[in-house]
Amino acid sequence: FTQLNQINVPAVHDSGYNGAGITICVMDAGFANLTHEAFSSLNIESMYDFVAGTPTTGGHSHGTATLSLIGGFKEGQLIGPAYGATYLLARTENDTGSETPQDEDTWIAAMEWADSIGVDVTSTSLGYLDFDPPFTSYTWQDMDGNTARITIAADYAVSLGITVVNSAGNNGFDPTHNTLGAPADGDSVITIGAVTSSGTRASFSSVGPTADGRIKPD
Repeated sequence: FTQLNQINVPAVHDSGYNGAGITICVMDAGFANLTHEAFSSLNIESMYDFVAGTPTTGGHSHGTATLSLIGGFKEGQLIGPAYGATYLLARTENDTGSETPQDEDTWIAAMEWADSIGVDVTSTSLGYLDFDPPFTSYTWQDMDGNTARITIAADYAVSLGITVVNSAGNNGFDPTHNTLGAPADGDSVITIGAVTSSGTRASFSSVGPTADGRIKPD
């Protein structure tokens, strides 16, 4: 309640809005334990594992957590802001410990898939900056909205009418430059930072501005 009250969700619910009629694609590292009671009334239209190439979405529990925060519903325990929405679930992150540009490609593939179904909003709590050798990592200078291919794809998705929401990242604060992870640098991406219960920035939450001077998070 503290979290949602900060952004006036109870007032929105009281006005009759709960996400009904909106299709949201959650793109993450996996969706374990979808039989949990918090999802008993969730409308999941389709799911796909773009890492394994299967129509089920196992993997990490991180996606389960983010999904519950958006659409979970258990009276008196957990009420997500968009518990009435229709959901698409896409596993795009290889959670086996590797970090490669392939994760960008699976995210882009998932975005194309979601678009083909008619998605309205995508939500991702992932970001890309450092890759394992021999792949070349991005730098903070690359967080300019036009370099990372996942960022280019995210902005293009917005041009097609999709609202793209992404976490700023978990790289904290650096007084000399931004700590964003792509696609949080996108000029059309709604980039979300993390705050404490008092509304101040959580110490781990990434900051802008982008390399070209735009304020982030949004």
